[in-house]
Amino acid sequence: MESKIVRNGMRHAGRALAVLAVVLAAAPWMIPGTGGQTRAPEVDPAKLPAHDEHQGLLIAADPYLSAERCEARFGKKNPYAAGLLAVEVYLRNNTDGPIQVSLDPIELSVSPPGQSRQKIEALTALEAASRIIHPGGPNPTARRLPVPGAAGGSDKKAKEVQKLGAALAPQMLGDLVGPHGTIQGFLFFDLGAQFDLVARSTIYFPEVRHVNPQERLLFFEVDLAPATK
Repeated sequence: MESKIVRNGMRHAGRALAVLAVVLAAAPWMIPGTGGQTRAPEVDPAKLPAHDEHQGLLIAADPYLSAERCEARFGKKNPYAAGLLAVEVYLRNNTDGPIQVSLDPIELSVSPPGQSRQKIEALTALEAASRIIHPGGPNPTARRLPVPGAAGGSDKKAKEVQKLGAALAPQMLGDLVGPHGTIQGFLFFDLGAQFDLVARSTIYFPEVRHVNPQERLLFFEVDLAPATK
């Protein structure tokens, strides 16, 4: 069983390639005289059926529920084909200061019929890549391997995992959104191809805070059921 230190180290390593994208997304609030991010999302997140909004922050979610849509976005080797749920998440900040959303504690809360509620952690880019390259791996509640791509296989497979992880990293959700700005990115959850459970799932964001001054916001819960209708 991997230690928390190893797991956190892998999680941060998986996001290292996305740091530049996060910095660029947050840059406008760092420059005097700018009014937030200038790059608008393709859709209005407020119009997405799955969203939660309070204290000046809107979090909206758009789950990818078909193989065709996922392949169009990610290519032949995509999350859906590996049983992963890809969710495009939007963060819209309507306040005058930056807001940070902690990514590590984000969970997908699933309530299967006749069973107790299950909590599934969001995958890093490397973890998602490992699942895609090695389909049929650990179930959603199993502990993760210390080294993505180490579930047997050749060096070629390991290189494929690293390459795919590098491609996914810039598309992952960032953790910082500037004042009056919007960012978007993906979260991945291992549902074991049980996509019918999306209608019984909620994404839980337990740690959200204003950056300056430091002030914690209430948690956010985005029910995915409305997005499946």
